[in-house]
Amino acid sequence: MKICIPIQVKPEGGGNYFLLNFINHLNSKGISHTDQLTDRYDVLFTSHWQVGYAEILRGIRRNPFLRLVHRIDGAAQDYGRRDNADEIQHQVNLLTDLTIFQSYYCRHSTREKFPVIVHDGPVIYNPVDTDRFRPDGEQIHFPERVKVCCVTWSTNPRKGAQSIYLVARANPDVGFVLCGHYSDAPQLPNIHVMGVLRREELATALRSCDVLLTFSENEACPNHVLEGLASGLPILYKESGATPEVVGDCGLPTEAENFCQQLSQVMERRQELSHKARDRALRHFHPDIIFPRYLEEIKRALDRPTTENVARRYVRAISYQRSVWPLLRRRLAFRRT
Repeated sequence: MKICIPIQVKPEGGGNYFLLNFINHLNSKGISHTDQLTDRYDVLFTSHWQVGYAEILRGIRRNPFLRLVHRIDGAAQDYGRRDNADEIQHQVNLLTDLTIFQSYYCRHSTREKFPVIVHDGPVIYNPVDTDRFRPDGEQIHFPERVKVCCVTWSTNPRKGAQSIYLVARANPDVGFVLCGHYSDAPQLPNIHVMGVLRREELATALRSCDVLLTFSENEACPNHVLEGLASGLPILYKESGATPEVVGDCGLPTEAENFCQQLSQVMERRQELSHKARDRALRHFHPDIIFPRYLEEIKRALDRPTTENVARRYVRAISYQRSVWPLLRRRLAFRRT
């Protein structure tokens, strides 16, 4: 089996972090992979809207009998995007042999809330590096008795930064450790802006705190919550998206209005919830659980008999190629004039 992942992996963002760890897992298992669409391979792996329809068709023309695996992050509309991202992933999903959803909310949001994804498929949560993110290890000293950690790689308003600033102002005795993009954070004595951190630095910041707080909305499978659980942190969260199903009984829902009350309840059970959080990360989100499930589903897709979908897909790829060339020739001729 050879897998093509034609995506340029960047240092930031949950989707890129997943791909980096997936590639590392493939390497550890000796599974061949490439990032070049022009290579020969058995499986073409793409994530949400990162690879376009035309690129997928190029891969199909090169490898007519490949299996296309589509990992779904969520509906772009659910994150407040107004570009053509959902159109891209809808077109790609029409060609897909295996669709994988990051959570049950992810499946609901892309097939019912926003009908973007055509095919159903298994739910496989994201993994978390439980060796790096763990309760024991180096810590940072902060002056407050109770420390709350908040993490985001994005400046999207739906990440809830303004609600964090609101509760920080209302609770001056609580320390708020902000990791990631919080450039607009108010200058308050109890707000500690750490900036964008490397993974090792983030792990240190998390274990230096007592609780992870997130007001993020419509998350498909929030990596910062998984990292908080692995670090042994109870989670205070906005009851939205997949966050409740990821957290389970390892935290409490909260809004800005009842934050102080919910924080007090969590701190009263801090030791119990910390053990539960770490155990949940190990039992449900460990890479040795998640990535074998991906490979199992991919192998199952490869073992299925060749269907009409393969032939139909190849015809579509050839037809697309024939329709594109006349347009390109016309454009080139126009430029020469």
